[in-house]
Amino acid sequence: MPRFDLFSKRQQDAARSGQSDVYRYDFVPSSFRKQLLNIAIKTFGADRHRRSEVGHFSNVNWVWIDETYSHEKGVNPLGGAQHLPVEIRNAYLNADHEDALDLTELIAFKIKEHDDRFLKRQILQGIDIIAYTEINEVNYRLREAGIGYQLENGKLTRVDSFFVHNEVVKPAMALISNAGFEGVQEEFLKAHAHYRAGQNKEAVSMAANALESTFKAIFDAKGWAYHNSSRITELAKVAKNNGLWPDYLDKSFDQLLATLQSGLPKIRDNDASHGQGSSRKEVPTYLAAYALHLAASKIVFLVSASDAKP
Repeated sequence: MPRFDLFSKRQQDAARSGQSDVYRYDFVPSSFRKQLLNIAIKTFGADRHRRSEVGHFSNVNWVWIDETYSHEKGVNPLGGAQHLPVEIRNAYLNADHEDALDLTELIAFKIKEHDDRFLKRQILQGIDIIAYTEINEVNYRLREAGIGYQLENGKLTRVDSFFVHNEVVKPAMALISNAGFEGVQEEFLKAHAHYRAGQNKEAVSMAANALESTFKAIFDAKGWAYHNSSRITELAKVAKNNGLWPDYLDKSFDQLLATLQSGLPKIRDNDASHGQGSSRKEVPTYLAAYALHLAASKIVFLVSASDAKP
């Protein structure tokens, strides 16, 4: 089903500025639960029974979800002895967040099974594989809701590794919440909002803007002169000339400077901000995630170096 960016969603995204994290790992909003159920119903049906020439038979997908969940959790079936789908769905809508994550994974697992069968039929029939699958929408809805998981091979997996998120992204959010970094914070949050919305080119571009703004915020605080239109290369030179970080060895410094000048800006220049010509250029989700992590690590480095310099 085509996505439409509702007014209320845009307002909610704007209201998120100032929050200390960009993902939640212990919260499953009711809106996402309803969206997942809509996808599941579209994929393998809503009813307990489907008609056939020989009578009725159970919707094996909801039965499997209920049997697997109740067996693994050691509880009574959510849909009773007959595994009624409507009761299973109501239980999911009202479950606590830990149970909701378990059920999210089981429901999504069945959605992926149907995707895989559909794609296999296309291959056998010699049809070009379409890019869209139902599981793609599930992952989009997870990002849109700010839930810190995505589905990989039918399993919920943290969007960021625990180490990267806790040691890089969250510290970056904390550092840029301080006075003087309001512009950086706004751009970094917008980068994540674009990422959650599946707007990967915009996410990469805004992440690079946040990094450039970090340099400029530090220079403003230190009283270091720079041209406002300077790009990352010129900004890194200003930092070098003013001794933002220790220069113990020329070779080590050159490597550090190269790291600051390459990577994130290059991604933006090649894939995000320049004209795309006659064909549309797509930025993969994994590349957008890498850009966000790279920006966060460099922001932490620069702000920490600034704090350490008298």
